[in-house]
Amino acid sequence: HARTMNANARQNLGENLIAIREASGLSKVDFALQLGISRVLLDLIESGNSNLKLSTLEKIADRLGTQPWKLIR
Repeated sequence: HARTMNANARQNLGENLIAIREASGLSKVDFALQLGISRVLLDLIESGNSNLKLSTLEKIADRLGTQPWKLIR
């Protein structure tokens, strides 16, 4: 089995993405498109209920111009 993100990391990621999305003024749909993920996945991430693959976290961080670890702190 793949290692999974712990609850604190998932919660931090969700809160950080909400803050970034709200600061950008984008809708959930537009923000998800910017990140290259579905709106459904964005909802799961923002609610702290998504167990992302590292590759997805890396893609999101890359599209936001940041490092993955910064999104989960």
